[in-house]
Amino acid sequence: MKKLITILSLFMLSSCSSKANINELEWNFPNCGTSLLNNQSIIKVCATRDYIANAPQKRKKDWLAFLAAEGSSGYKGSRESVGGILEFQNQELNFKGHVWDFSKQGFPIVVFRGHDTIVQNGILLNTYVSLGGNYIPPNFTTGEQKNNLSIKENGFLYAKEYSSGAYQGSIENFYFKNMKNHSDTLDLSSWGGGILSSQFIIENYIYIAGSKATIIANQIISKAKSFNDKPLFTLQKQNFSTLIDFSKQIFPDQADDKTAIPSTLYVKFSPDTIIDSNTFTLTQRNDQAYAIVLDHSPRVRITNNTFNGFKVPILMDQWSSIVDEKGNEIKHENFTGYGNLINPDKFAGNVTMNRKGEIVINN
Repeated sequence: MKKLITILSLFMLSSCSSKANINELEWNFPNCGTSLLNNQSIIKVCATRDYIANAPQKRKKDWLAFLAAEGSSGYKGSRESVGGILEFQNQELNFKGHVWDFSKQGFPIVVFRGHDTIVQNGILLNTYVSLGGNYIPPNFTTGEQKNNLSIKENGFLYAKEYSSGAYQGSIENFYFKNMKNHSDTLDLSSWGGGILSSQFIIENYIYIAGSKATIIANQIISKAKSFNDKPLFTLQKQNFSTLIDFSKQIFPDQADDKTAIPSTLYVKFSPDTIIDSNTFTLTQRNDQAYAIVLDHSPRVRITNNTFNGFKVPILMDQWSSIVDEKGNEIKHENFTGYGNLINPDKFAGNVTMNRKGEIVINN
């Protein structure tokens, strides 16, 4: 009897421990060897388990703070944090196929920040993913950027180091590879970083900010929605191209709202970006949506991509340009191929991603 009680006790402790582990975000990953990134040796760390996020606790009144706020009815007190922030330097984080599921938290921000790092072989569900670090784009109204530096005198500052927040340091060379991800949004701010060989279901867009990025061999399914009845820019249709729409300036001087354009991949202040061998697919018809938007991004290479469901897949402004595989600038009227394929009537339909990272079609 005593032995039976002991066994039952151990079983209960084991069950509680297992439950606690799966509902607790993993932070201290064990070392599991070394890896190579850009021909440099880096430390490899590995995830050891799945993670299923708990729903955030309901807000509770903090009466001292409530009184201090003079009875403001808008004060709601503190709430359990959601999402997470993880920091890496000269490391590979290998998920080993594990899944992090934030479905109960409603697309919280999950931040992977740092430099010379690759995050790979994992499944992230219901997230807003931020890669690299904080980047502040130029303000054309004031002519300034970070630390009041002059755009005219210093040019654009790119995502090579943090430009806001308490954390300082490099954010170069941050990569996302062989990942399966259902996200509201994914941001990449990292000079020399990239998104490689991954599968996405994106509610809004992938946003490349201030980066010389490589976007290669990804499958991207977009649920891009129309945000406005009329765009905030004057569209100039190019009769000689079925691939490109052109606008002299995508936004008015006072506006910097990327969400005004329903898009899958928004590339801003990111020269020399490479977009190659990706498949962009809309879930449903949206004639306002673009697969790729180039905003202040010169010398971008767009080759060998497949565009499913897009009437015209690319929008660019006067500060952007497209080059061929040899880096030669392509005139709009000559950009009719380079391995890119358009299937304007092919859509993904209503899709979701399960915990195995499989894309499932819902009838």
